[in-house]
Parts: sequence; C-alpha cells; structure tokens
Amino acid sequence: MSDDRIDPLEKLAAAHRSLEENLNDLARAARALSDPRGRAAALEGLSSVVAYFERSMSRHREDEERSLYPRLAVLEAIAPTLDRLRQEHKAQQRAIDALRAAIERDGGPEAVEAIPQLIEDLRAAHQRHVESEEQEVFPAARRFLQASAKQGIWNEMETRRGRGGQGNPAKGISGRPYRPGGMRRGP
Repeated sequence: MSDDRIDPLEKLAAAHRSLEENLNDLARAARALSDPRGRAAALEGLSSVVAYFERSMSRHREDEERSLYPRLAVLEAIAPTLDRLRQEHKAQQRAIDALRAAIERDGGPEAVEAIPQLIEDLRAAHQRHVESEEQEVFPAARRFLQASAKQGIWNEMETRRGRGGQGNPAKGISGRPYRPGGMRRGP
C-alpha cells in the first residue's frame, strides 16, 4: 500500500499493544485489592478498565473475525491457525466474563485472591494469541492480500468505530456478502 497510514495490519498490531496496556492497568489495579481501605476504589477502577477492555476487545475480535480472517481463509497453510485463534477469542471472552463476575462480587477474600490470577491468565493467553497472529497471520496477510483487500479491511474497521469507511461491515464494502478475493497468487 502506498499510504502507510492506511494499513489495517498495523492498526491491528497497535490494538494488540493497547490491549496489553489495558491488561497491565488491570494488574496494577488488582494489586490495590489487598489493602482493605482502598478495596472499593480498586474494584471501581477494575470495573472501569474491564468495561473499556471489553469494548476494545470486542471491536478488535470483530476486525479479525469479520474482516481479516475471512480474506485469509483460502490459505490452507494458516487455516488451522485461524481456527485456533477463533477458539482463543472465545476462551478470552470466557476469561473476561469470569473476571467481570469476580469484580462484581463483594470484594471479599475470594475476589482478592481470584482477580489477580484471572488477570495473569488473561495476560498470558493474550500474549500467546498475539504472537501467533503477528508471527503467522500478519506475515501471510502481507504476502497475499492485495491493496484493495487491505483497503476493504481498513474501511470495515473504520465503519465499526463510526469513523467513516464504506459499506456495511457485515457485508463487503460493496454491500454484497464478502467473497474471498483480492488475493495474490503464489508467494
């Protein structure tokens, strides 16, 4: 692509960094749970960060599962990786749901013990997930997606964020259901 500012893979990688920062914020807030005097504030802070994280993670997951992965589905070499990453998205959502439930409890000893471990488990899962995407999926996308396909992904991502883009993200940018295309042939 001639314009590096319109690179959906860079935008997805930046989202990975942002999600990592949110996970670090969650870990910092969880450390404050051990002080009973600051527990209520820590739980409120955790709840706010989790709410933001849930919104960000949901949009990011849609970007990958509705825009990027379908365009790469024809690449047999990474099809098993894409399937595994979809399953990891579901597992991450379950982990976020468990974290939310622990935060919404009364903040008693069980929550003080469970929340830091839930966050650490989520951080580890996120790190493994990101490594797979950035080491396997993104390089394949850079090799095989043509500029028009990358532009379509970008537009769909921007539409999800209410910042323009073109077309309906549930369909292609043309308004028709997405059909794999825009692929280069060969390495």
